[in-house]
Amino acid sequence: MGAASATDDAFLSVVRFLPIVFIFAGVMVVVWLSGQRLPQELEPDVLAALSESEALPTLTIRHRPPLAYQDIDVRVLERVLNQLCTNGLVVRWYESIDSERRAVYRRVGSGPVNGGVR
Repeated sequence: MGAASATDDAFLSVVRFLPIVFIFAGVMVVVWLSGQRLPQELEPDVLAALSESEALPTLTIRHRPPLAYQDIDVRVLERVLNQLCTNGLVVRWYESIDSERRAVYRRVGSGPVNGGVR
């Protein structure tokens, strides 16, 4: 029951500010999350970046407008492309690019070719 040592005082002086640090960190996480877009919000931009006639790999799609001006993680882009494949809006197949097998994507045409069948 003796006197407090110097290490106890240093520890308590640091612990005293931890709630404020946690609150600040929580606010910063909320600010960061508010700038992130959900995959469903990215679908129109991904469709706009795809071509109906040319098969493109993921990194090429990432650098085409309107995605070129946005900070999008490649894994999120792949997830959106996979969802669009599941929905039938995009087709995917694999090609050898730079001696490596990569997925390429092409948008499915939205209307009939040459005015449709007669």
